[in-house]
Amino acid sequence: MTKKIIIDCDNTFSIDGCDIDDGLAIIYTLAQENTEVLGINTTFGNNELEIVYSNTISFMKNIGYSHIPIYKGSKGSYRNNEAAKFLVEMANKYNGELSILATGSLTNLYHAWQIDNTFYEKIKNISLMGGITEPLIINNKILNELNFSCNHKAALNVLEHGKSIIIATGNTCLDGFFTRKRFNKLKEGNDFEKWLYQSSIYWFDREKNSFGNDGIYIWDIVAAVALLNPYLFMENILYITPDKEGIKKGLLFGKGNMKKVIIPKIKDRNEYIEHVYEQYKIFGENANLKSMNKPVFQV
Repeated sequence: MTKKIIIDCDNTFSIDGCDIDDGLAIIYTLAQENTEVLGINTTFGNNELEIVYSNTISFMKNIGYSHIPIYKGSKGSYRNNEAAKFLVEMANKYNGELSILATGSLTNLYHAWQIDNTFYEKIKNISLMGGITEPLIINNKILNELNFSCNHKAALNVLEHGKSIIIATGNTCLDGFFTRKRFNKLKEGNDFEKWLYQSSIYWFDREKNSFGNDGIYIWDIVAAVALLNPYLFMENILYITPDKEGIKKGLLFGKGNMKKVIIPKIKDRNEYIEHVYEQYKIFGENANLKSMNKPVFQV
């Protein structure tokens, strides 16, 4: 049975100074068999909504998937939120079959609920990247949580009302570290892998300058893999208690109502990393097949 997916993201792949992980999560999802991406919703987080929206249009064209519709979210009212309207429409059309991968602000999901208070009941599952269970520290530097906290009201709504929630927290994402040495092997791969290397290496440079790391954390990939290939994870069931004040910092434990969620933990780091790289290879092979074996990505 084909999995129906909507990706709701703050994709800033290739924008100077902005993270690449949403774009890599999109590529990963598109590489999966028996998975149909119904549309890409854009929201704010890594950058302003207008920038995310225009960048995602360019990104999808660059990777050969311009036929997938892209919907612009809203920072204000749900009444002018095309992304939220699309979520409601697809939830009604695929009642009980639709999954959502949300890797930025959760505003669009909150607005969909405001349009239709039964929205979450029609969703099969929701995989989120965001939140922390304890301070997030990299090389003795504390990182602020950015996804849930950038619209804490929306995040609390999803956590309180959403069904079958998977959360790739900032803490658990630290297990998925992609070394620069392994990433360099993409230069020996197919045209897409070479293109991906050249398009992504700037973030490795930034990570080295900011944290002294010889690699990067691809945060949003964890949420995508956990949703589509859960066999790579331990099903770690937790009861979170987010509240209005704590969620402003992305904290999942507070004084709020108890909520059962899955916070997946990677079983085998090497297996997980190699699985992701294999999907990049598959994506590139599929791209060439679609164009009758003519190279798509020029490097």
